[in-house]
Amino acid sequence: MNILINIIGAALLGLFAVFIIRGKSQAKRINDYFCNAVRVYALTNEEDARIAILTAAKVAAKKQRGSMVKYLQSMASDMEKVSKEKAEIKSHVDTFIKSSTDLVEEISLREWSISDIINQKKELENINPQYLIALEKADPRIFAQKHPELFK
Repeated sequence: MNILINIIGAALLGLFAVFIIRGKSQAKRINDYFCNAVRVYALTNEEDARIAILTAAKVAAKKQRGSMVKYLQSMASDMEKVSKEKAEIKSHVDTFIKSSTDLVEEISLREWSISDIINQKKELENINPQYLIALEKADPRIFAQKHPELFK
């Protein structure tokens, strides 16, 4: 009987470990999805990517959203430095900086309800169903597939 209890306990512990590892892996892939969406948005101003950024942030955990906000701010800062050297992109960069500031405010605003997340997913689905499918699968490759020139 003791052996059976030990086996069941070990199996439950193993399942718990798999669940934790899988959750961390999915969180990393959602973070990668967010970063790729930011890259596409920063370089193309694609509205679909902006909605994908916001949707990924809303489905992320609070701590993960904090790192997403830092990444977005870092991207804006890096682009601002580049625009000082290349005047021809200043207008585009200024637009991205304004938009990224708005995104940071919205992402940092509050905890979202399930209803908020569902509505955000519907908005992404309406504008780009492929981006939503990729988010649901936590697959960041969608952006490189759609914009390979940005990921060389």
